[in-house]
Amino acid sequence: MKGHRISRSATLVLAFMGALATSVSVSLAADKSETTLTTQTRQMDSLTSARGEATVSGRISADFSAFAGSTANSDALVTGLRTGTAVTLTTTDPNGVATSTTFTPPTGKMGYGNVYISLALAKQQLAGLGITQPTAQQLQAALVGGTVTTSSGQTTTLTGVLELRAQGMGWGQIAQSYGYKLGPVISGMKSANAHVASSAAAGKTGTSTSTTASSNASSGSKSGIVTGAGATSAGQGQGHAYGRGIVTGAGTSPAGGAGQGNAYGRGIVSGSGAAAGSAAPGKAAGKGN
Repeated sequence: MKGHRISRSATLVLAFMGALATSVSVSLAADKSETTLTTQTRQMDSLTSARGEATVSGRISADFSAFAGSTANSDALVTGLRTGTAVTLTTTDPNGVATSTTFTPPTGKMGYGNVYISLALAKQQLAGLGITQPTAQQLQAALVGGTVTTSSGQTTTLTGVLELRAQGMGWGQIAQSYGYKLGPVISGMKSANAHVASSAAAGKTGTSTSTTASSNASSGSKSGIVTGAGATSAGQGQGHAYGRGIVTGAGTSPAGGAGQGNAYGRGIVSGSGAAAGSAAPGKAAGKGN
């Protein structure tokens, strides 16, 4: 009897330790997800400063346009959540009848990282109820609270992502209250940040190429036949030429250019410093035949 009691106590202890280990493991995973989400949020806010609000807001709007029902709705959501101003959403039914609803976010102004998380969690919550193409009213309920009716006719009352956030709850707590994990939200933010970052890199490459081309053009880096007088074989002028090409000792082109000058280059010159077959005087820094 005594042995039975000891065995039972040991079993209870082991069960408790197992439950504790599981709880700790879940807690550590949640903390890691929160940390990763914070990192992605800061990166999105940083990209806003680097690339401008239009680029980041456009990326977020594009990610949620299908969920919001239209680009106009997703633009309105991103702008309203970012600035803390009224949001107007419109839904048009199959009969062409439009229905609109307006709400003001209880969270006030938010960074784009938090805007993304809010929309991602609202999308996840409605998807869990089988709603993937929500109406304007259902979008409002998911964000600030309200009642939604599923396709099966079941009515559910939602508190709203933004309302919970305004009450001081963390994103991990909000996701947990819905029975979801932050994994899909983090994955979406990583993809959005990568897209914005890659477009930034492409923009810098284009600017660099353009600057290089402009610099080359302004410095006069040219190739072709240049005379010692600083003129092309087809032109006239005076000056010092530092380049490659067919140059006469007198600084004129073999075509008979009238320019004079000192030539520093390679060419076929006479021993007296004049071009072969030319009477133009000049100083030739070179060797002739």
